[in-house]
Amino acid sequence: GRLGSLDAPYEGTVALDGNLTEDLLQTIAKSPLFVNADLRVAPASPGKAARLLVLMDHPTATLYVNLEEAGLLCQTTFETSSEGAAGLLKRGAHRVLVTDGGKSASEGRSGDIITQTPPAVMVTRVTGAGDTFMAAHIVSEAQGMERAAALTRALDAAATYVSGETPL
Repeated sequence: GRLGSLDAPYEGTVALDGNLTEDLLQTIAKSPLFVNADLRVAPASPGKAARLLVLMDHPTATLYVNLEEAGLLCQTTFETSSEGAAGLLKRGAHRVLVTDGGKSASEGRSGDIITQTPPAVMVTRVTGAGDTFMAAHIVSEAQGMERAAALTRALDAAATYVSGETPL
């Protein structure tokens, strides 16, 4: 069924994947049905990062990207996740989360950026780490956690995932 209507736009969280076509992402970005939705967007891979440009200035979109993807969206390179977050915000993004593997992750909005370092773990797998990070962050915020706590929980979940350990 329909998520929203013109009289009652959808107000919940929507996780969007960069595997969607640019046309579909643009339709979602411009749709009055999603004007109040909390859009959470990940590119799926660096090769698909440019598709997110249509959502760059969307007022309710949160972009979840790695450092390479942040650079591709800004047509430059960044040394740190905080630089990547600052670059995306300057480019017009409403809110961003930028990860840099085991080095750092930054969450930024309106020029306010927080950065944390994930726990050091033995990496046994990486495919799916970004999805795990994003899911843990969304759930943490849905449960009412503050920004720093939600970022910490997402980093912990991703670290547990890449280590191959089972969370308690």
